[in-house]
Amino acid sequence: MNANKPLNVIAIDDNGLILTQLRLLLSQSYDIHFSGFNNGPDALIHIKDNAADLIFLDLNMPQMDGIEVLRHLSDLNISASIVLLSGEDNTIIKMAKNLAHLRNLNVITGIDKPVTASQIKQLMESLFSLSHRQASSLQPHSFHVDELQHAIKDKQMCLYLQPKVSLSTEEFVGAEFLIRWNHPDFGTLSPYYFIDLIEHSDLVHDFSIFVVNEAFEFIEQHFELLQDLAFNINLSVKNLEDLQLPERLADLANSYNVPPSMIVFEVTESLLIENLTQSLDVLLRLRLKGFSLAIDDFGTGYSSIKQLSQIPFCELKLDRCFIHDCAIDSDKQAIIEATVALAQKLNLKVVAEGIEQQQDLAFLNNYKIDYGQGYLFALPLEKVQFLKTLEQQSDYDQRKSRGRLRG
Repeated sequence: MNANKPLNVIAIDDNGLILTQLRLLLSQSYDIHFSGFNNGPDALIHIKDNAADLIFLDLNMPQMDGIEVLRHLSDLNISASIVLLSGEDNTIIKMAKNLAHLRNLNVITGIDKPVTASQIKQLMESLFSLSHRQASSLQPHSFHVDELQHAIKDKQMCLYLQPKVSLSTEEFVGAEFLIRWNHPDFGTLSPYYFIDLIEHSDLVHDFSIFVVNEAFEFIEQHFELLQDLAFNINLSVKNLEDLQLPERLADLANSYNVPPSMIVFEVTESLLIENLTQSLDVLLRLRLKGFSLAIDDFGTGYSSIKQLSQIPFCELKLDRCFIHDCAIDSDKQAIIEATVALAQKLNLKVVAEGIEQQQDLAFLNNYKIDYGQGYLFALPLEKVQFLKTLEQQSDYDQRKSRGRLRG
C-alpha cells in the first residue's frame, strides 16, 4: 500500500446505503478508487482481476455470506487489508476474525454497524501508520538452501536469549535460545525470513545440532554464572524422526559438561501429533537422558487431553495469542483458566509467552502461572547483554540477601 497513490477500496454489502455511506466517508478525506458490490460473487469476479488494498466485507448477506467470501478470498491468496462489517453480536465478528487468520487473511479489525465517521478516521489512521512501518522495514527475501548452508558454516547464525522470569518475583530463572542471522547485506534477520526453508529442506537436522552446539558451548563457557538457570532450545518435529537424537544430544551435553537437567527442549504442539508414535519414542528417551520437555504454542494445535497426558512434558507454554489483552478479553480468560487448571492437574509448569502489558501480567498472577516471557520483562538479548543483565540481577540479589541478614 502506498499513501501517495489512490487506495483501491472494495466494499461488499447487500445494503446500498452502507455502500454509499462508506464511499462518501472515505472519499471526503482520502484519495481512493472505490468499487462497491451488493453481493459476494460479483465482488469476487472483480477482485480476481483487480488488485485491492482495502476490503470492507459484510458478514450477513443473503446470496453468499461473508464467511463464504472469506473462504474464496483465501483461495485467491488475497493480501489486502480486510475490515469486517456486522450488525450481529461482537462474538460473531471475533470468531470470523479468528477464522480469517487461520486462512492467512489480513483482517485488521471489525466494525459494528452503523458505520460512523470517527470509526473510519480511526481505521484509516491506523492503516496508514501500519503501511508506513511495513514500507520502511525489510521485506521477506527469497533465500536459497546454499546460502543457508554457507551461513551456518560461516557462523553467520548467532544465538540470542529471551529471558524467562518467575512471575511471582519477576527474577530471571532461565532463557530461551533464539536464532538470528547476521546477514552481510540485510543485517540481523529473525527466523521469519529463513526458518520455513530450513524446515522444508535436508538442513533441518544439521541446523538443530548447530543451535544445540552453540547453546551448550555458551553454557559451558559461563557455567558458574548460569548453573542455577534452565535453558529452552527449540527442536523441529522433523528432528523427532531421528531415532538416534537422544543419544546425540546426550553425547553433546556430556562433551560440553552441561547437565541435562539444565536443558528444556521445546516442540510445537500444532506439528507434534502428525507422527505421535515415533515422536513419543524419541521424547521418552530424551526424558530418560535427563532432559526436560516443553510443549510450545499450546492452544494453537489440536492436542487432546489424552495425547497431552501420554507425552512426558514438564512444561506447557501458553501461546502469545491468548496472552495479549487477556486482562480485557473474557474468552481468553476462560481459555487461560482452563489450560492452567489442566496443566496443574498434569503437574506441568506453565509459561505465559508474549507478556507485553502490565494489566495482562496482573491478570495472569491471579492464576499462579509459574513463568513468563515477553517484552514487558526483556527483549531478546545478545549473549553478552544477557550475561550483563544476569550479573546485575545477581548483584542485586546478593545486596538484598545481605540486607536481610543485617536486619
